[in-house]
Amino acid sequence: MNINKIKSTMFSVKGIFLIYFEILLILRAVGPYLLLPHIIDTVFFWSAGFAGSLIIFVDFILTIRERKIKKYDIFLVLFIVVMLISSLVNLKYGILGNIKLLMWQIIFFFLVFQFAKDYGYNRWFKIAEKILVFSWFVIILISLGMFITKYGIKIPIQYKYYPVRIGWLGNRLFGIFTDPNFGAVTSIIVIFIEIKNLIQKKESAFVRFFCYFNIVLQFLFIVLSGSRTAEITLIALIFFFTFFIFKQSKIINSKSMFKQYSMAFFVAILSVFLLVGISYVTEKTIVYLPRAYSKVQSDSSSKKAEKKKEEVETTSLARPDTESGDVSNRRFKLWSSTIEIAKKSPLVGGSPAYYIQFAHDRVPYTLMGQDNLTAHNLIFLVLAGTGGTGVLIFFIFLMRSIFKALLYCFKSTNSLRDDPVFYSIIFSGGICLSALFITELVLVSTIGSFVFWLSIGLVYNKPIMK
Repeated sequence: MNINKIKSTMFSVKGIFLIYFEILLILRAVGPYLLLPHIIDTVFFWSAGFAGSLIIFVDFILTIRERKIKKYDIFLVLFIVVMLISSLVNLKYGILGNIKLLMWQIIFFFLVFQFAKDYGYNRWFKIAEKILVFSWFVIILISLGMFITKYGIKIPIQYKYYPVRIGWLGNRLFGIFTDPNFGAVTSIIVIFIEIKNLIQKKESAFVRFFCYFNIVLQFLFIVLSGSRTAEITLIALIFFFTFFIFKQSKIINSKSMFKQYSMAFFVAILSVFLLVGISYVTEKTIVYLPRAYSKVQSDSSSKKAEKKKEEVETTSLARPDTESGDVSNRRFKLWSSTIEIAKKSPLVGGSPAYYIQFAHDRVPYTLMGQDNLTAHNLIFLVLAGTGGTGVLIFFIFLMRSIFKALLYCFKSTNSLRDDPVFYSIIFSGGICLSALFITELVLVSTIGSFVFWLSIGLVYNKPIMK
């Protein structure tokens, strides 16, 4: 078999694995999936881990054969090395969790990221887009139905700190997500993919209607999720998107770069105010949806229907868990805990997968040492898991990546039809920002991480980065 045939086969194998891995991560974002026997998740993910590792190994052999070893990013390689060292240094806290986490991180770095970097925006990338969009449409549709009916339930699960929360609970919509923050941030990504499709493609009237309808549904969930992380992320994305679109628009017909950028900045600020206004109006009106449903149900005149109607009348989006006066919702204390972990192990941290166990043992006086809560921040998570060495390596990679993404956006002359611009905005302004408040990007296996590494790989794709 000649080398070109092997490359073609590897492209298809990687693409198929990419789709399989994405579907598994989407399943993991759904709460009811966690209620299945744990062995099912273990079989799915360990098999995916071994398959992905095998593909990476074969690709590595081919890379050595072609003498193209420089295609691998040195900082990502170094980060894996630090993860391995930290795992060995903190071996007494656990083994399997670190093996699994190393496997996931290698797949994200050298398969998901590398796939987009090597092949660019290709047919498998497009399939992954469509699967994400359709999956989130179905999940959000079901979740909004739970809000309208005021359905909510908590189900304790043995191997999780929190119970599985489904539906409308604590004045926020969990829907069927394991965490509404992750669900809402991904809804933002879906909105921008739909905007891209509306701008770039000449679709039928039905497809365009679906795109608009899906955008509305995703926005409603963002509002109902009560996720402040998603609100900040959406504001940032709207600002960046509007700025880069208008900076080259014919509406701003000026040869002066200062005037061009100033007008684009002004329009971007206006778009943010418009978004805030729409969000406010939506919040004030959406609470009437359950009331309308309750009114229809009350025609049965049963006591159960009357009781349900009384509950619905009190529908509110005010979150009781944020009324304690702690604006960070205990995040500041968690971040302080990771600093204490770093003091005990400054170079390699407290173990990528077992830093909480490290905290219980070495810093029991901290919040993390007394609880089982995660770091809820990208930098502090990396600090706790891999120490100052991991933070330095990943920070350099991240800053270089953000610079590449923003530079490409500024250089682009046709942002409306430029896929890398859309993904640069989603990556640099969106998921990266959300990772300051929830654990995304590294040391986790989430659908948000999948989108991040696929997006940033596109930014590094050589044919577009001329």
